[in-house]
Amino acid sequence: MSNVMEQLFGFPNVQSYLSSLVKAPKTVAHRAFKTRSVAEQLDDRNAVGEMKRVLGAFDLACIGVGLMLGAGVFVTTGTVASEHAGPAVVMSYLVAGFSALLSSLCYAEFSANMPLSGGAYSYVNAVFGEYLAWLTVTNLILEYILANAAVIRSFSGYFALLINQPPERLVIPYGNYNLDFFAFGWVLLLTMLLILGTKESARFNLVVTIVHVVLVVFIIIAGLVKSNPANTQPFAPYGARGVFNGAAIVFFSYIGFDAVATSAEEVKNPKRDLPLGILGALALVTICYILMSLALVLMVPLEALQTSGSFAAAFTYVGMDWAHYIVALGALLGIITGTLVGMYAVSRIIAAVARQHLLPPFLAKIHRRFGTPWITTLLQGVATAIIALFTDFAELINLVSISTLFAFWIVALGLLWKRYYKQNNSKAVRSNLILAVQMLLLVASCIAFTACYW
Repeated sequence: MSNVMEQLFGFPNVQSYLSSLVKAPKTVAHRAFKTRSVAEQLDDRNAVGEMKRVLGAFDLACIGVGLMLGAGVFVTTGTVASEHAGPAVVMSYLVAGFSALLSSLCYAEFSANMPLSGGAYSYVNAVFGEYLAWLTVTNLILEYILANAAVIRSFSGYFALLINQPPERLVIPYGNYNLDFFAFGWVLLLTMLLILGTKESARFNLVVTIVHVVLVVFIIIAGLVKSNPANTQPFAPYGARGVFNGAAIVFFSYIGFDAVATSAEEVKNPKRDLPLGILGALALVTICYILMSLALVLMVPLEALQTSGSFAAAFTYVGMDWAHYIVALGALLGIITGTLVGMYAVSRIIAAVARQHLLPPFLAKIHRRFGTPWITTLLQGVATAIIALFTDFAELINLVSISTLFAFWIVALGLLWKRYYKQNNSKAVRSNLILAVQMLLLVASCIAFTACYW
């Protein structure tokens, strides 16, 4: 009985748990900044079982594209162009893409040297210790679950567009809520697919992503064919501030490249394939976003842009009403792949935390037949489904970006510390103190800039 209790919750009995609870303040003080090396984290992995290594660079790129090239670009582009940046929304995507590129380089270097499934959590744990790693992982779990719910919540709206029905016909009003059973059902279906196996999920994602990219290319080409350069004047009616405000909003569309890093333990050659997958996915998605936003502002003048269903409305504006079905189908495919890969990523993060006993160890249990962390996948899938059932897209999207930016920020600081921190050196104390002061000044300057800007 005690062995079962220890495997499930990390404690042989209730008395042991209560004893540990009493010692919690001392334990936290001792372990807060205690780092875990890559070797130690690999030992944690081996203790609960390895996942199957079935993914290559192309699979990883498709995972990244599948998550990023989702509902974000269809939902945010019209709003940013109409209310923040004007035709300079193209520049907003370029600025956001450059920011994402800098973060992706940090993830690419970390993932090549630390092929661990926890992603940012594992990197921060190895550099700064458990306390900052715990703060990072709680933000990541919050980010992914809310983002997944936000993305799948937009499914019913585009499905209604595809079948020529008003969006409100596919949700059920209940008190102050609009219940979306399409979102609820899709999350549960994707959860079962993820439990059945990584390779099966990757194949499904590959097929859907290829079809989705083809539809996106059609939207770009058809939009550019109907373009009118005069529609881009004035190019930046809200000035540089509007461009950067727009970049902060469209950055939601880039969330997901970090999900590729969480698949490290299922990659055949992590040192080569992970950097290629991360950077390749981000490059392809950035090009698609810039061209899609350019096609939109070339088709429709600023005063005629709609904030809701902007791409579908744009094709109607230029006399291609039939093309709104293509737009709706492309959005639906992006929503499905985005949710699938997002749920895949968060299940791997939770499993990595659980096998270090910062969450109940049973969450890290690997299914003997399918080779997946099935308990974690199931629980986070149910949580996502419930949130998606009750909560609107607009309310969810506002909660996501801050968690994402915190994770990217701490990973970038971790890479600097990893590169320049010195050990077993007579000058180590002085040089490390200077490094710490420099990093604190860097953080302070970023906070001051943000405060002054807003």
